[in-house]
Amino acid sequence: MRLLNSILLLTASSFIGLSSGAGLESTVTRQQTKAALHSVTTDRYIFEFGGSNAETDSKELISMLENKFSDASLSVGRLFNHDLMKGVTINIGPKKEASSGSKSNGNSSIDTASEKDQEKLLNDIFKAVSDSGLVKKIYPVHPVQGPDTDVRIASADDIDVSNLIPHAQTQVDRVHKELKNTGKGITVGILDTGIDYNHPALGGGFGEGFKVRLGKDLVGDNFGYTSAVPEPDDDPLDSCGANTGSVGHGTHVAGIIAGKTAVCIYNYLKRHFYYTTCSHLTTNFTGVAPDVTLGMWRVFSCYGVSGDDIIMDAMLDAFDAGVDIISMSLGSFNAWPESTLAVVTERIIAKGTPVVVSAGNDGDLGAFSGSNPSVAKGAFSVASFDNNYNLLPIFEVDGSQESYAYADSLPKYGEFPSGVIVAGDKDIGGKDDACVSSAIPANVKGNLALVQRGTCSFDEKAIQLGEAGAAGVIIYNNEPDQEILAPSLVNARIPVVAVTYETGETLKALIQQGNAKLTFAGKEEVHKSFTGNTVSDFSSVGASYEMDMAPNIAGIGGNVLSTLPEQLGSWGMMSGTSMAAPYVAGSVALYLNQFKDDEEKTSDSTYILEQFQNYAYKARQVHGNSDVESPYLQGAGLVQVYDTLTQDIHVTPGGISFNDTINMEKTHKFTIKNNADYIVSYQLVNNVSVSIEPYVDTESYIFAEPQYYGTESAKIRFSKKNIKLSPGKSVEVSATVIPPSTDPALHIMYGGFIQLKSQQQKVKDITIPYVGIVGDQRELPVYADQTPHLTNSTNPLSDYIVWGPNDTYVYDRREPSTAPTFMIRLASPTRDIASPVYNSRGRKIGEAFVGLEYMARTASVHTGYTATWNGKYYPYLFNLRLPLPLPVLPGKYRIGLDALKWLGDIDNKDDREKWLSPVIKVK
Repeated sequence: MRLLNSILLLTASSFIGLSSGAGLESTVTRQQTKAALHSVTTDRYIFEFGGSNAETDSKELISMLENKFSDASLSVGRLFNHDLMKGVTINIGPKKEASSGSKSNGNSSIDTASEKDQEKLLNDIFKAVSDSGLVKKIYPVHPVQGPDTDVRIASADDIDVSNLIPHAQTQVDRVHKELKNTGKGITVGILDTGIDYNHPALGGGFGEGFKVRLGKDLVGDNFGYTSAVPEPDDDPLDSCGANTGSVGHGTHVAGIIAGKTAVCIYNYLKRHFYYTTCSHLTTNFTGVAPDVTLGMWRVFSCYGVSGDDIIMDAMLDAFDAGVDIISMSLGSFNAWPESTLAVVTERIIAKGTPVVVSAGNDGDLGAFSGSNPSVAKGAFSVASFDNNYNLLPIFEVDGSQESYAYADSLPKYGEFPSGVIVAGDKDIGGKDDACVSSAIPANVKGNLALVQRGTCSFDEKAIQLGEAGAAGVIIYNNEPDQEILAPSLVNARIPVVAVTYETGETLKALIQQGNAKLTFAGKEEVHKSFTGNTVSDFSSVGASYEMDMAPNIAGIGGNVLSTLPEQLGSWGMMSGTSMAAPYVAGSVALYLNQFKDDEEKTSDSTYILEQFQNYAYKARQVHGNSDVESPYLQGAGLVQVYDTLTQDIHVTPGGISFNDTINMEKTHKFTIKNNADYIVSYQLVNNVSVSIEPYVDTESYIFAEPQYYGTESAKIRFSKKNIKLSPGKSVEVSATVIPPSTDPALHIMYGGFIQLKSQQQKVKDITIPYVGIVGDQRELPVYADQTPHLTNSTNPLSDYIVWGPNDTYVYDRREPSTAPTFMIRLASPTRDIASPVYNSRGRKIGEAFVGLEYMARTASVHTGYTATWNGKYYPYLFNLRLPLPLPVLPGKYRIGLDALKWLGDIDNKDDREKWLSPVIKVK
């Protein structure tokens, strides 16, 4: 045995619920939220029926279970009864008199049975359900954590926000002005945290005659905090206060789609609301499709808690309500398209309703960091581009007309004081600014200290300067032409802000000239962004685990101004693919309005997505660099709505995945159709992008977080290099890839754009993004960091013992604390982990676990999975695994964890990475 330093591991169930954005501190702790997420989904299951009437089947199922299990408490949560899903959610538990314990959730106490009694009850019920023939599949309900996005209140009423509205980047401004198209007559259904429909920019009311006309609340305010049971009603109002941690996410999303100001409205000042004279902020705001009708299905409580059955119910209800588009700024870190939500998303899309989903905010985790259900086949999987402008706080230099933008530290330690600025290091601008206390000048005491980023951490600089008596610290970047980065602090206890390299050099010159006083007065200004019109650094990187292109399109999600609930400030800035998705949803609304009388162009969601992909803007990786950003990050690129609506040439498919080398389909065909009344001509070229180097090394194959970039590129051979197409005609073109000749062990992710260069001025270029991988994904290791391993503890905060291959683990079933636990980290995603149980003679008698399916790759070195064995196994009958587990007899056993390799064949035993536990002696 050996002692292993602790790493944070999450159970597979809790791993599912992550969503977007930077954290905003809340009075509700993260531990409380995680406990709530677990409690609200305990012993809740979706039973999908094979029959045609879910209501009848549900009654029959419940009646059968109640007759057979009088000691069980069975309650129907949700009924799904239409073509897309026929099933029911059932909460299963013991009756209160059978309870042998309770556990606390927030301020409430929820009765539960002992683990042993509950397990037996569930097993007996599942066997009865299986025997009934009514149910074809059972899904455990997973928790989903709501959006966790930072928000900046936009409080000043004298700011000209016209530049902050990003419609010029996407051509939405031209659609409004030239096409007179504002989305009227189209309905967008939003699934989110609710909405402040009383906000004047969102119509001022709810129901018939108002902008927000449809929707409901499926959860209530306190679900997951003081209540483990949803408290639904017909009112989707978000009335959550800031003390709950809510940031008005749904209201912000709604404003992006359909906000519109035409009269003076509330402004926010010193926590009081009042009517004021008309200002830029209150009269110049226009959403993407300001005249659409909205529906809001509230699926998250004030405490950001939900379950995937709730979200699925909302999706189906929105579909039944007849919305034209569904917009979902939610998801979990998992890029398998087989999840319950992804499957339902795909079914809705197949019926012709576009579903727009944020691609995820885990760009810092590198390649294959997409989220579910954005990877559903056919979904608009939306990446984020940064706004060209940002609203930033400013300080002023006394005696000067100049102002300079800055970013506050995270977390923020008090308001930044005004005062005299001095050098925070004797050699200011050197590589070791304030990293050594002896280099800090004595005159920093009581003043503001300027230092450059570099060598030691922001925290170390601030601590050293704080100990020297500085009143505050200004840290400037060490590279020019870079965005301001909010400094992350842990132990510093004085205010810290960050500025650009250019601002820092200006301040350095002022210091050298003599005393300069800075005034921080809480003012804000609109500033041009260094990263505008490029992919946001938080935006998740594709592809799906099955190599489909996701994200496949992009919207504006970085630094977006929109509406907030009045109790939270009325207006604010947020960033995330949560913002990019509604921007694209509004763009799709403009498309549907433009072609409302053309069924051929509106009945097929895939056609609509392709049209947006055909004419999207392809970003450079960084400004001033000619390298094109990878489609793995931007999909087809940023929506260009005017071109999408006015160009009549259509190419299908809208994107191509050449897969990895082993599964590669070298030649793909695409079809160009001329829907115009004139001849068009194109020249075909291969516009390559940067490549992605996804791994830290070729030994561990741990994902680089974030990914590295390279210049490796593929060649494309076309069956036709020049196209001339008459009106109404189509032509099919073959594209054959020649991947870059790189070492397959590196698994280089190449990409680019097939570009149809127009030979006529009035006809726009068309592009088709493509991606591929050099290498065989099946050769990649599944397990990471010396896992799996066997231990006796699930406590992530302490050291635990690891049993080696020659050790014997003793499990006394009379002592539950001795149950063996398996710790797992996944270097690669796996579709299935088999868990054979072997007796002392080495014969496989069954499976130790069920449900180890469609598992995400580990999100970082600090996360993973745990599985605790209860001494039971699922036996086989003629190679069929039975649903009822049996206790093993006392004796010695080993458990295997045989993970299916990435893109492996589930029926091929050679496609599994096998691991065998030490001997487990069961008493």
